[in-house]
Amino acid sequence: MKNIIKLFVVPILSFLVYSLVSYNFEKVMNSFNVYIHCSLLSYFLVYVLAVIPLFVSIYIITRENIISVLGLDLKGFGRGISLAGLFIIPMLVYGLLFSKLNSHIDPANLFAKSFLAGLFEEIIYRAFIFGVLYRFIKLGFLPSIAIASFIFALGHLYQGSHIIDLVEIFLLTFLGSILYAWLYTEWSFNLWVPILLHSFMNLIWMIFDFDNTVIGSWGVNICRLLTVSLSIIYTVKFKIKNNIPFVINKNTLWRFLRK
Repeated sequence: MKNIIKLFVVPILSFLVYSLVSYNFEKVMNSFNVYIHCSLLSYFLVYVLAVIPLFVSIYIITRENIISVLGLDLKGFGRGISLAGLFIIPMLVYGLLFSKLNSHIDPANLFAKSFLAGLFEEIIYRAFIFGVLYRFIKLGFLPSIAIASFIFALGHLYQGSHIIDLVEIFLLTFLGSILYAWLYTEWSFNLWVPILLHSFMNLIWMIFDFDNTVIGSWGVNICRLLTVSLSIIYTVKFKIKNNIPFVINKNTLWRFLRK
């Protein structure tokens, strides 16, 4: 009974509290802004407020250092930024060669929608939802990532209005979620890897004039596919070269076996 409360009831309640804050994001942000008068800081504080119950939930489950459990140790930042910097090269090259810089860039909005969004979305969807299901409930990679990716994809449907757009946005974000969770897992649960790759992809999308949805042009989608392929190929080759076993294998697809 104690484990049921700790592994199921506590995470669900904490996510409901997060969802309540997230649903009222603009209202809460405006409330902060009345006193702070800085939209970027207010944006950051709303996210912090939203993830506090998730952090509390993780601590109740593990009784360990939350930063280490989530994979946010500063020692992992260097690897995260070097890998993300490598993986993003195809999209960056495409933007530099075939696109124009966005002439309507707001630095504060750019930082918020790229790095802050990348940071907090990875904490919420990868470290918390996927992490609780896969690492603590031991549900297995496939069911864990299916649930986490479904929720993640639903959260991006606001970017489209027509049914075709909605379907494509859902599929692209669903697949993106799988990639981020796989990288998170295979790089020893170093959350900086998906955080920075996610942030860099958002950043490239915003500084270049591709499109205002996640669908974009076919050219940039090809380059995005190259970025995804590069991240997968490099990770696989790195692990093979260094004789590091894959965490995701036939034994962990349906159940996470901790040695």
